[in-house]
Amino acid sequence: MRVLVIFYSRTGNTRRVAEAIAERLKADIEEIRDVKSRSGVLGFLRSGYEALAGKLPKIQQVSRSPDEYDLVLIGSPVWVGRLSSPMRAYLAIYGRSIKQTAFFCTCKSDEGRVFKEMEALSKNR
Repeated sequence: MRVLVIFYSRTGNTRRVAEAIAERLKADIEEIRDVKSRSGVLGFLRSGYEALAGKLPKIQQVSRSPDEYDLVLIGSPVWVGRLSSPMRAYLAIYGRSIKQTAFFCTCKSDEGRVFKEMEALSKNR
């Protein structure tokens, strides 16, 4: 079974979890990267605004196509109780081509809403 772990991480927390999962599963791994920087206070505030507003920021092109994998594990931080906007952008582009998904989040709050949003964006319609 071919497995891909794809994740977005602003601070490195989600990256550490993704790397541990990928190592344990012997999976390929890829990080979603922003076009713009999210560092500092302004990056933090912009991130929260985009999450609340449901924005789709520009992300760099990924090197691995999720449709080539049997299972794609999708990891994201939770921003103000919502899915991070870079992961939302990734799922808007690639979500429908993913065969099977599993999700993980790093957060300090209720992740239930974020899992539902990730699932809705990755289902075939």
